[in-house]
Amino acid sequence: MNVTELRLKIRHFFRKYRKVIIIGLIIWAIIFLVNQIIMNMPKNYEPETSYDAHTSIMSTSSKTPKSMRQPIENVIKEYVDYLNEGNFQSAFNMLSDDCKRYGFNYDINEYMKHVFTKMPTPKQYAIQNYSNIKYGKKDMYIYEVRYFDDFLATGLTNSKYEYTSEDITFYYGDNGLEMNVGNYIYHTDIKNISENDYLKIDVIDKVVNYSIETYEVKFTNRSDYIVVVADGVEEDEVQLLLPNETRQPSEFTDIILGPDESITAKFTFPKFVDDGDMALSLVFSAVRVMEKYSGTEDVDEAVIQEEINNAISKFSMEVAITE
Repeated sequence: MNVTELRLKIRHFFRKYRKVIIIGLIIWAIIFLVNQIIMNMPKNYEPETSYDAHTSIMSTSSKTPKSMRQPIENVIKEYVDYLNEGNFQSAFNMLSDDCKRYGFNYDINEYMKHVFTKMPTPKQYAIQNYSNIKYGKKDMYIYEVRYFDDFLATGLTNSKYEYTSEDITFYYGDNGLEMNVGNYIYHTDIKNISENDYLKIDVIDKVVNYSIETYEVKFTNRSDYIVVVADGVEEDEVQLLLPNETRQPSEFTDIILGPDESITAKFTFPKFVDDGDMALSLVFSAVRVMEKYSGTEDVDEAVIQEEINNAISKFSMEVAITE
């Protein structure tokens, strides 16, 4: 085929399909123009957010079961509504029996002191699942609830965003969905004993708040001598033993027992409930059985050391506290 024949065939093709080609070009032009218009239109970007009120901040793989989410939201709303109305008795009645007892000693006035540190005036609130733990057979869901001013009512002029917060724990108990506030998580009886010829130590129970654990311990002197468990003279007289470390109590308590005397004391240790460590035992590492004890206040250090050197017995005692 020569060039002349090729040109004739092309010309014949365009004459035969001219209308189809023109329509196709028009459609392509329209599509092109519409596409250009869309590409040049201003874009309204929606901010992306990962907020999920029922996914734990501490572990994003841990979520509150769907069946509990709405009941928890309903309980929090009812609770905050009572507080905003000043109906403190109804709010107090919503707490679990354990929370009333171990968190507030069944004392509504003590509870109200807590409320006024969090909500001195009516507040709005926001919730976030903070951490989830297992205690025995119970799954416990810890929420951070933030209380803040109603900006729609007060306005934003010359104001800044401030809030108070507390941990509220939810779980299913004997009375259905139960609630603990004031950072109280749970209580457990321990009733473990360690004893020898001189001293009996009975760890009675433990109260767990989100960031602390408090142990109630009874000491009984079984001898005719003075037994010094702790007076601040020796180092690390009271310790909480964890798998890889020991911790000291946040407040110091003197434990000095006369012959046949019993003393009950509480020891509070810093420990987060969701830190993954299990408390193993309480250690009393510097127990001294003294025939003579002059105390520590206004007493010469040489006298204190001489009395320790002359102690009838010195030993350490450990009491298991695993649940």
